[in-house]
Amino acid sequence: MNKAPVFLFLAGALWLVACGTGAEDLEDKTWVLESYGEPDSLNTVLEDSEINITFDSAEGTVNGSAGCNSYFGDYEVKGNKLSLPGPIGSTLMSCGEEIDEQERQYLGALEVTESFKIEGDKLTINCGQQVLVFELK
Repeated sequence: MNKAPVFLFLAGALWLVACGTGAEDLEDKTWVLESYGEPDSLNTVLEDSEINITFDSAEGTVNGSAGCNSYFGDYEVKGNKLSLPGPIGSTLMSCGEEIDEQERQYLGALEVTESFKIEGDKLTINCGQQVLVFELK
């Protein structure tokens, strides 16, 4: 009997548990954005501005504050794959040029969400060429 497949299966299962990649680790919690952008050149969230996200498991919806406006939409999780399949809706206030630009970049990144990783109290969402890095509130 070849023991390599069994070992690889067990190693993979342990990796999933250690990295916390299940929906239960993501959902029904509020995550606050710390930084965003290209992985090698992250931007910090502007002072006096909080961006957060909550994944509601009962409704299959995502919502939060984009720094000025509230936003909402649907999401799907399969393993560590995460997508927001429909358009993201939001309120339409203006809070100044810098905050409006930060909000535009954040919501634009969310629209191309691909996967997520949770390590301790940190959530990293991969969005194409960008990442969003959150901390558990």
